[in-house]
Amino acid sequence: MNVRNFGILAVAVALLGLAACNGGGTSSTPTPTKPCVAPVTVQVLYPQPGATAVPATLSAIYVATSGAFPSDSNNAWDTVLVGPPAYGTQFTGQFTATTASALPAGSATPTITNPQYYSTALTNTLATGSGFSLYINNLNDANCYAVGTGASALSSFSTQ
Repeated sequence: MNVRNFGILAVAVALLGLAACNGGGTSSTPTPTKPCVAPVTVQVLYPQPGATAVPATLSAIYVATSGAFPSDSNNAWDTVLVGPPAYGTQFTGQFTATTASALPAGSATPTITNPQYYSTALTNTLATGSGFSLYINNLNDANCYAVGTGASALSSFSTQ
């Protein structure tokens, strides 16, 4: 490739890059304006709300709900665990349906009539000797935030 062709190619790539940026650098992502609210009642079963000495190796959280989480492409629900400042936050996996027989020993008894059961997986070990709060999160709603003013924790617990 000669120098002239290389120069034309470089200018074309630069122009395409500017076009991809929409010419301005403004973001089309909305700023969250409200707390995320689950479309169904959610009761945390495991670890039980207020539990102490939860193993730092906790691998899943189990909940009971008053109905199914919507499964369309606009709804993808998970939780956010908030720990001490040194730990920060951890987003769990999306909720997946499970059964009452899959609940771990020590789970709370659901108070919801005819509950549906879900679990959500943790990917990281929790900090030991620390308190955690659990919040609901809608992955596909950029207008809601899981943690912040007005957001209510589903549950809290502490690790051993």
